[in-house]
This record gives sequence, structure tokens and C-alpha cells, in this order.
Amino acid sequence: MTFPTTGKSSAAGTPEANKPARMPVKRRLVIVAAVVVLVLLPAIVMVLITWAGTGTVQGAATWASIPAIVGIATALSGYRRYAVVTSIVMAFLAPLAIVAGISPVSGAALMAILCMTVGRLSRVGLQKSGLLVPVMLAWALIDPPAWNGATSVDRLDTGYLLWMALIFLVGGLLPALLLPLLMRKRPKPHFVPHSQREATTYTVMITILVTVSTFYVLDNPKMIGGAFLIAVILVMAPIGTSQTIKPTIFRVLGTIAGSVLVIALVSQVNSLGVVYLIGLIVLIIAVFARLSGLAWVYYVFMVPATACLNATTVTQVGELGEQRVVDNAVGGVLVIAATVITIGYSNWAGRHGEASDTDHEIQAAIPAAASS
Repeated sequence: MTFPTTGKSSAAGTPEANKPARMPVKRRLVIVAAVVVLVLLPAIVMVLITWAGTGTVQGAATWASIPAIVGIATALSGYRRYAVVTSIVMAFLAPLAIVAGISPVSGAALMAILCMTVGRLSRVGLQKSGLLVPVMLAWALIDPPAWNGATSVDRLDTGYLLWMALIFLVGGLLPALLLPLLMRKRPKPHFVPHSQREATTYTVMITILVTVSTFYVLDNPKMIGGAFLIAVILVMAPIGTSQTIKPTIFRVLGTIAGSVLVIALVSQVNSLGVVYLIGLIVLIIAVFARLSGLAWVYYVFMVPATACLNATTVTQVGELGEQRVVDNAVGGVLVIAATVITIGYSNWAGRHGEASDTDHEIQAAIPAAASS
């Protein structure tokens, strides 16, 4: 889960040296409780709806928590219209992602389009919430949930695709509509826009890395946790000339530690319900750490939370943990290499002059979004 960056910025686009006051503990606990409720609520609602509609409790209905995370992140951006539109678009993209996953070519092409959209959003500073769309859709693309207890997924079944579209729609819209009502008195966050040069290098970097990784994962069906590799690249990819390699290395080490924690947590567990409970507990720890500015702790605990809450069997949790170690190592190396290239290019471009940064579409979009 990624929360929007707020605060003032200097002319160079980097945060000011003065750190903002830390949020009171009581308020952090309230926000954590609200996030947990808004993540679980859509899943509960869709379990009841699918049970009433099919006569069977569908495990796939719990996937409503996936778009709920996106709805929460976009709603926290302060733009209600952006959150609602993103939730609707994601609902249409969910069945498209499931079908596109049949072929490595179509799957990679879809992720490339989504990455270019995220790059465009970076011009107004919305990339941190926007990147969650391809991150979460990667699960539907690579390893969609089964329906009616089937051991395999029919990606072309019309009824199944309609249900998945509804699950993603309800999952995203509920927090997108409810959260702004709870934050009416909260001042709108200030976003740090990025220059055309920064956005272009960022877009090229994530598009190439994610497209190639998606093709590789879909071409190797045994990688059921391949969505982790895509998530690592998108979450760790730096943007801006002020980025350095050190934070990326810390993120890689943190997520690898989280992968080892997954294996340790489930090694003695035989109940899927206990696995979900563990996932919920570590999710609470991860969100609280993120609100407290403890990025290292966040990355360590967000890994087991994702693995536990996305698994459908106890065995799968351990498999996801083992795959995540490899995915983090590979994704980390790719991002570190891309970061070195990006920094080198930025230094070279800085010595050879700046390209025009005028973008009338972006200049018009900022006040329009702020008034929504």
C-alpha cells in the first residue's frame, strides 16, 4: 500500500529540510482502524452478494479487498473525482486483465499501457496512488482466483468475468465514496509535480522493466507469485533527479526480510483462517509503521501481509514467500541498474540543457482536479 506524499517542496522539486510534525499516535490508530475496516468491508459485502447470487460462498469475492486498497490510496490523494474514476476504470480493466493473461504478448501490452498512464500521472504528482492500479491488476493478470471451487480458471467464461468486474467495482467504489466523507475537514494534500524530463525517464524505465517482466512471468506459468516481481519494480522505481541508490537498496533488503518472515510465520500453521488472521495483524503493523514514517518496518511487514491475504491455500503462502525472495532480488537488481542509468542520464541532460517543460494539458488539469 502506498500513501500520497504531502508537504512543501523546494524549487528543485525535493522536500524541504524541515520535517513535518509527526502525526499523534491516537490519530494514527484511528486511521489504521479506518483503513482495515475499509479493506475488509468490500470483501464482506461481495461474499454476501456472490453467495446470494450463486448459492455458494465464493473465495474470489474476498478479492474485493484488492481494489479497496487502490480506492483508499486514491481517496487519500484528496481528489474525490480521481478516486471514483480510478475505481470505475479498474473495474473495467479487471476482466480485460484476466483475458489478456492468456497470452504473454497481450498481458505485457496491457501492462505497458498502464505504466505509460502512471508515467503521465507523475507530471501532477499522482503516480504513487496511480501505480497501485497495475500493481493490483497484476494479480488478476497472472493468477486470477478460481470460481465455484474449480481447480483451474476459465478466463473466457462470461459469467465469471462479469462477477470479477462487479467485485472490483464494489471493492474500489466503497472506500472511494466513504473515505472522502470521513476526511471533509482534512486539508487537501500538496503534491510534488515532476518535470517533463523526470516523467519521461521514469515512464520509460517502468514501462520497459514491467513489460519485459510481465512477458517472462506469463511465459512461465509456474510463477504464480509473479505479480510480486511487477510490484517490486513499480514500488521501488525512483523518480526525480534527487533519487539515490541507497533508499532502493534499503527497500530491497526490507522486502527480502519480509519474505523470510512469511516462511517463518506459516511454517507451523495448518489453518487458512489463521493465515488470514496473521495477514491482518501484520497489515495493521505495516500501515501504522507507514504513518509513523518507518519505511523500513513498512516494507518488512507489508510483504507477509500481501502473501497471507492473497493466498487461497496454506501451502501457497509458503510458496509465495519463497518466490518473493527471488522476485525481490531480481526486481531489486533491475531497479538498481535502472536507477544508475537514470541518474547518469539526468546528469548528462543537465549538462546539455533542459528540454521545454511546457505542458498545457497538465497546467489545465491541476486546478480542475483541485476543485473536484
